[in-house]
Amino acid sequence: MKNIIPIFLIALSLSGCKKWLEESPKSVITTNLYYKTQQDAQSAVNGIYYFLYPPFTGGGRNYSYAMLELVTGEFRTVSEGNDLVNVYNLRQNSASPLLQQWFTAAYQGIEAANLVIANVPKISMDDAAKKAMVGEAKFLRAYYYYTLVNIFGDVPLKLKPTSQASDGLIGKSPVKTIYEQAIVPDLQDAEASGLPATPDGSGRVSTGAAKALLAKVYLSMAGFPVNEADKFALARDKAKEVIDGGDFHLFQSDGSLTWFDKLNNPAFDNKEENIFSINFGLDIVNNILPIELYPKGVSFNRNGYVNNDMGLLIPETSFLASYDPADLRRQENGFFYDTINVDGVKYNFPWSLYKFFDKSLLTNAPRSGKDFTLVRYADVLLTYAEAQNEADGGPGVNAYKAVNDIRSRAGLPPLSGLSQSGFRTAVWKERVWELCAENKAWYDIVRTHKIFDAVHGSFVDAVGFVLPSGATFQSNNLQFPIPLAEVQVNPLLK
Repeated sequence: MKNIIPIFLIALSLSGCKKWLEESPKSVITTNLYYKTQQDAQSAVNGIYYFLYPPFTGGGRNYSYAMLELVTGEFRTVSEGNDLVNVYNLRQNSASPLLQQWFTAAYQGIEAANLVIANVPKISMDDAAKKAMVGEAKFLRAYYYYTLVNIFGDVPLKLKPTSQASDGLIGKSPVKTIYEQAIVPDLQDAEASGLPATPDGSGRVSTGAAKALLAKVYLSMAGFPVNEADKFALARDKAKEVIDGGDFHLFQSDGSLTWFDKLNNPAFDNKEENIFSINFGLDIVNNILPIELYPKGVSFNRNGYVNNDMGLLIPETSFLASYDPADLRRQENGFFYDTINVDGVKYNFPWSLYKFFDKSLLTNAPRSGKDFTLVRYADVLLTYAEAQNEADGGPGVNAYKAVNDIRSRAGLPPLSGLSQSGFRTAVWKERVWELCAENKAWYDIVRTHKIFDAVHGSFVDAVGFVLPSGATFQSNNLQFPIPLAEVQVNPLLK
């Protein structure tokens, strides 16, 4: 059987637009007729990005992105999607389309990356461009595997393209093996492949993104299930490289724009604090997540669209109360809001997420061109602070600066004089408050086996914790089941 690959049409040229975007696949072609030119190589690399979208664009009520928030105790949903309600109540269903969406998209992305890594080196083209393209593909393959091991645990490891149906009938590899044989070496190769330092407004993979993700990977490896404490030092050093590089910095308020306005403004996508994002573009590849996060019951009619079933994620009352009252992130139009004016009508509603609110929704709904950021500089700072504290037996000056830069922006006083354990808890809290609704809390639960008890403001063992839904977190809830359809096709996944 010959390899079959999708050819993705480029929606905008790379040289003349703010973002790189693409459309859905239009045709297929066998690899012996493809991978002939540099343009073929670039189109194939572009296609790997396509599989970042599905968990965040949903289908019906299937927003897989939301499932990783509903098990943290930080958010609930007023959506009518039964699968989301089941997740909120820890009723894990292996037949859920939420699971299938994560699993399928990741492995399709991995297969697309495998094809590039196997075939682009054979093309007669500029060597520097070739090396960078392969590095780009390796970063994306590493990212897809990183999501898989954190959601499903042990999964199949496949690093070569499929040539026959039996190639897909492979068993699961341990998480440690996948980190060591795929994720870490791929990110190291991407880092050394000559990619640009920053996304430069395009949204493509950069050297900074490779370093930042590698730091996060090392931090994950220091925790469960790998438990290699020496990785704290590697996470510390790699995050420090990003910080010292000076290519990224936290958004700051200036002029008429607050830093919150920059965080949810499409004009600031792929810049400053945003290291790596899923790229959207109004009327090209629309982001419908902002409208799904819109507060339920706030009415408007735009372009023939009438909102009706919103409220995908709503912050739990206990989670909101865990913020310091002086914290700007907790206040109106920080990360949350409970009032809005639409067409001269003021609406009040239960507190909702303002973090991803795209102001153009009030004109363009349900369409949005706002990116969803996957790696943010604030995460790098907190990764460094935690890793330095663990690697060196206590917090140093630079670790305090990293976390205090975030606290200062939030209007909070600096931390000082903490023990190693006290600093660890303080950093974990900042991760909860700063990175909420960005799918980071779930990854932290997986690696620490701890969960934030918002009522008492402390971290406790995840297993045995009673969530706001009333469901008790069990050991099997530390990972999601591999989708039933995959197990039925491949018995080795049982």
